[in-house]
Amino acid sequence: MNLDSRIDTFLTPIANKVSGVIFSHVTINGVRVEFLIALLIIAAVYFTLRTRFIGFWGFRHAFDLLTQKYKHQDIIKRKRKGEVSSFQALAATISASAGMGNIVGSALAVSIGGPGVIFWMITAGIFSMALKFSEVLLGIKFRQINKDGTSSGGPMYYIMNGLKADWIRPFAPLLAKTYALCCVFAMIGGWNLFQINSITTQVSNVTGLFTNCRWLFGLIVAVITYTIIIGGIKSIGKFASKITPLMCSLYVLSAFVICLINIGNVPNAIVLIVKEAFKPQALVAGGVWSCLLWGFRRAMFANESGLGTAPIAFSAVKTSKPVAQAFIAMLQPFVDTVIVGASTAFIIVVTGAYKSYLGAGAGIELTSAAFESVWSYFPILLTIMAIFFVLSTMLSGSYYGVKSWTFLFGESKLKTRTFQIIYCIFIVIGSAMNLKSVVGLSDGFTLFLAVPNLIAVFLLSNVVMKELKRYCKKYQIGIFK
Repeated sequence: MNLDSRIDTFLTPIANKVSGVIFSHVTINGVRVEFLIALLIIAAVYFTLRTRFIGFWGFRHAFDLLTQKYKHQDIIKRKRKGEVSSFQALAATISASAGMGNIVGSALAVSIGGPGVIFWMITAGIFSMALKFSEVLLGIKFRQINKDGTSSGGPMYYIMNGLKADWIRPFAPLLAKTYALCCVFAMIGGWNLFQINSITTQVSNVTGLFTNCRWLFGLIVAVITYTIIIGGIKSIGKFASKITPLMCSLYVLSAFVICLINIGNVPNAIVLIVKEAFKPQALVAGGVWSCLLWGFRRAMFANESGLGTAPIAFSAVKTSKPVAQAFIAMLQPFVDTVIVGASTAFIIVVTGAYKSYLGAGAGIELTSAAFESVWSYFPILLTIMAIFFVLSTMLSGSYYGVKSWTFLFGESKLKTRTFQIIYCIFIVIGSAMNLKSVVGLSDGFTLFLAVPNLIAVFLLSNVVMKELKRYCKKYQIGIFK
């Protein structure tokens, strides 16, 4: 038994047990309803309704802010605290989510739930924008500026500094530490495992390399990752701001080319997606409701809305306007799910590649099959893009983990380095595990972040609306002006 097999044999039973506990569920009329997914759906719908569909009326203002077509004249001369630009933070959060979660996760969702899942993924992406807006606003408003000029923020800080009501204040420290601990486990035991496992599989399948020593590829990636993350959010932001736009553009362009070559199948594919969304084939028990749940599960996992990770990165932005940055942040679910994630799922349907994998729970091999159906060398391009997606995702994940780690154990260079080394070790481990175990463990650890985060976001929803209305009235923006 080689090292890959030993690692997988030891960790797979543990991964299955952990994911089984975290994905507690009830069965209603044959439909498996997972509590965490239901909680995220409720939160996304609630904030969308309360902000009166901010994802629609606030989209243009968000884009104008990002492209600097709109500037706040009253703060130009004011010194803004933070470490990175708005674009770098957005690139970092997009790179964190628009990785293998979209290349593999979207394919996995279609292979299990059928073409109709795409419709619900897009719906989830649009509804997620309001939730992303809310948590990022809170993250920046309640962030902490350290003595060395660096910033720390995220759910840990708006739980500690925002929950001031007498009945919840005594529990705030425990809730904040719970989130930080969950985030450490999510980044170490879930986030990077999924990313490295998927790309290792793709590299092995396409090139034939590392087939019997997958851990070696993981080691190479771990070393590259470590050399970048020791520079902190500034280094990560610079890397992401250059790589993420290029890779996303190249990936969407590749998907467009595939659709163009299969242009005759596009109308039928669109009709099939809508039809299957409301009357799916009997791939999973529960019909439409189960199809909806799979679409929301993959979308919410991929774009991280409700999980509280994006506020950690956006808390490092140089700004004195939390609401303005929250507008920019809500573009992330749109880019991640509606554009990148849906592109993956759509080409799988247009090319007909999904037909051979229905019910099989296929991942990147299904996306690769869609690429290969156009040109035999296209999977090599997919592999190159996937490598950069994975690297940028793991870089951002390391920053989320570091901030949670230092919240628990204190800010120091030694403690930061300790986490970074542990994080990179698990990259090596993840490369040797099997996909099904990794997906369950990764989804479980990551989605559990929603519990402490959403408790705080719901309780602070009045703060969100107060800040939003004040901003809209002051700058004559949107429907609240």
